[in-house]
Amino acid sequence: MPDTEPKVDFDHHSEEYARDPWAANIAMNTRCPVAHSSHHGGFWLVTGFQQVSEVAHQPQLFSSAHELPNKPGRPQGTVVPASSFRGLPLEIDPPEFLEWRKALNIFFSPTAARKLRPRIAQYTSWCVDQHIESGEIDLVMDLSNPVPALITLDIVGLPMDDWRLYADVVHALVYTHPGTPEFDRVEAGFAQLIETVRELIPKRRANPGDDFISFLTQLEIGGRKISDEDILATCNAVIPGGVDTTTALLASTLDHLDRNRADRRRLIDSPELIPGTCDEFLRYFTPVMGAGRTVMEDAEIGGCPVKAGDRVLLSWAAANLDARVFPQPDAIDLDRDARKQAAFGIGVHRCIGRHIARMDFEVVIGEVLRRLPDYHLVEGEAERYATVGQINGYVKMPARFTPGPRSGPQVETATELHSLMG
Repeated sequence: MPDTEPKVDFDHHSEEYARDPWAANIAMNTRCPVAHSSHHGGFWLVTGFQQVSEVAHQPQLFSSAHELPNKPGRPQGTVVPASSFRGLPLEIDPPEFLEWRKALNIFFSPTAARKLRPRIAQYTSWCVDQHIESGEIDLVMDLSNPVPALITLDIVGLPMDDWRLYADVVHALVYTHPGTPEFDRVEAGFAQLIETVRELIPKRRANPGDDFISFLTQLEIGGRKISDEDILATCNAVIPGGVDTTTALLASTLDHLDRNRADRRRLIDSPELIPGTCDEFLRYFTPVMGAGRTVMEDAEIGGCPVKAGDRVLLSWAAANLDARVFPQPDAIDLDRDARKQAAFGIGVHRCIGRHIARMDFEVVIGEVLRRLPDYHLVEGEAERYATVGQINGYVKMPARFTPGPRSGPQVETATELHSLMG
């Protein structure tokens, strides 16, 4: 590569980046919004909002497709990690993508999210009830992780008996280091979750219900019912996408409200403001840090020439800290109009589950501020992810608060609660 091309020593999986991704992202999008990194086999890093948007709006030039099979020698855990099947609909391009997206929208539209609100509220209340009398809760393990997991498993149609196992596995899959015995255990747990989906497919084909797996068994793309492998691939994308990303947003927001009591008091006094703050928290605490693309033909990004086959990392997190779009980007401003934020992605591949994620945020943050208004994090006990190359979140977040009463009758299990919902 010629020395005239912009280069940067950037590794999104490094501990150095994880220590202060905000400062690193602002420095990059200010000095060099398009640059090349030699890490992980080499890739173009795009950090300016305009340049990120430019790439995201050209799927014909910058493909989201996952290689199948993965090419030998492709670095693992980088821009496009290894996978046994493509992630649907994330890793396909138009025109095929558009048919998938239109079909799946029935489960993820704003109307569908509004219909889910009572169920999200019941799951949230149930999780708080398990701890409110004790005065102690882990805001990640007991709330921010369980609520998105419960509603996601409910939507998908998985048995609720093992929700805790699946919630923990999806959470741990993000922060556990590959190549360790613990990662092997976590990966095996997630494989069991996918195997459960596989076992349910023939049952739902024969006797479909109103859950997502049943819907997929009846779905036709290109005039044909989709295969079992494509059902698995879709669930493989929807389940993690619906859980730890929202977990990260909720945990980061609760951490901010612990450290910034004026913002907390404002939202306690005016809970109607909570939905409107979601975009600002998404902007600052972007859960999914970026997305990979492959250059399909020689082109330019922000004036920088790129060649067919080059890998590109679009940094949603850095784009959200671009001062040209969001003045004073390193400050959280609850009055900011942050609707342009890129946390859900930009272009046709914008996150399909964003409306449900927003509903999770609105309900969970509202319930915490209503029922645990004086919560405070246990000093030194919150643990952030060691690396934030994929998701910027927390492993755990123990907190204490003034004990209070349960909100309803005691319900022992998620399965019992699910049955009561009807």
